[in-house]
Formats: sequence, structure tokens, C-alpha cells
Amino acid sequence: MINFYEKLLEHDLNPYFVFNANGRVKIFNKEAEFLLNYVSVKELFQLAVDNASLDFGFSQKYLPLKFNKHSYYAILVGYVSDEEIALRLYKVVSNQTNSINSSKLKLVNIFSLIELSKNTTLLNNNIKIDEVYDISLPEMKININEFLLCLNDCFQYFETDEEITLKVRIKVGEYEVIDNKKFKIVSLEFISNREVIPSTPLEDKAAKANANIFFSGNKLKLELPVIL
Repeated sequence: MINFYEKLLEHDLNPYFVFNANGRVKIFNKEAEFLLNYVSVKELFQLAVDNASLDFGFSQKYLPLKFNKHSYYAILVGYVSDEEIALRLYKVVSNQTNSINSSKLKLVNIFSLIELSKNTTLLNNNIKIDEVYDISLPEMKININEFLLCLNDCFQYFETDEEITLKVRIKVGEYEVIDNKKFKIVSLEFISNREVIPSTPLEDKAAKANANIFFSGNKLKLELPVIL
């Protein structure tokens, strides 16, 4: 029977971890292994410690979390000794198929849009931008109006910075699945000298532009599928 419950946890859609007192992972399931591609063990251990109950037992909290494209709405933290602490994250799951209205897409050079947005929004700013571009990127189909609105806000997000780095490249080994087809992903990575704070309005604009946006440390990443 114990082995049966272990297998249930192993195949659970929700990531599950058991840490030792030093913050090292002792046990984890398949979903947890996948999550570790996007968040560090140290951060997850600290999440467990910060949300543990004051006494031995279990503490469940509704806590919105997002790591890369994966969102969670609650966590469960439990410990019955000073030697181990467990963390389980409850995933937000959608049964909607990822799709795009192709009638609104136009073939365009993404670097032209970047230059247009940068020159429009930062016209009166002295910000220095270190540009690292993969110029081999082909023209791609984009919802130009929505993408420019999102991109403008991305540049405005850093308008008070003295210096940022902007990296534009194709992500290696990663794909976006849309209408059951795989597409490569182009990443626009804004790197600052300060911590970036998540912005709900920016997230909404990214969604309208068929893009994903991520805030992590000192980086803001805008990613969208390469549709040719």
C-alpha cells in the first residue's frame, strides 16, 4: 500500500518536494523535477520555511506563484520533525487549447519593430542600451499593433534606468505548441541593474500580443512563437 501512495505522488500533476534540514532535496516527483528547470532548490526551500506553521504540522496557503510559464494557486507545507520539511505546489491547470488568430498576423522584421518602439518611447531619455542581437532571425508573423503596445511598455518600464542590456535570440531546444503545431520561440530579454517587479498590465498586454512575459531577478523576458 505504501508503494501505491508513493507511485501516486510520483505521477501527481502537482510538484512535491521533501527537503532535509540543510535545504537539500531528499525526495521529489516527476513534476518537481520538471519545475527545477525554472527555479532553484534554494528558492523553493525558502518558500517552504517561510510558510511553515509555527509548530509541527501542516500549513496550507492560497498563494499565487509563477515560475516561467507555470502558475500555482496554493502551497502545502508540512513537517513533523526538525530533520525534514515537505512542500507541495498546486498547479493552475487550463483545458483551453493554445491558439492564435492568424488573420491578425503580418510578416515583419522584429528588429524594425524594436527600433521603432525604442526610438518612440525613449526619445527623450539618455538610457544606454547594450544590444545583443541574433541577426539571423527571419521575418516572422506578428500581431504588430498589440506587439508594439507591449514592447513600448517594456521599454518604458526601464525609462528611469541608466543602462540596460537587450538580448534577442531564438531559444535553443524549446518550442511553443499552437494548434497542435510546434513553433520555435524568440526571446527578448531586458537585463537591468536592479530587481524587476511583476506588472499585471504588462502581462495582459503580452497575452494580447500572443507572447509570454516573465519577471525574474533583474530580468524581464518577452517570448513569442516564431510563425513564418
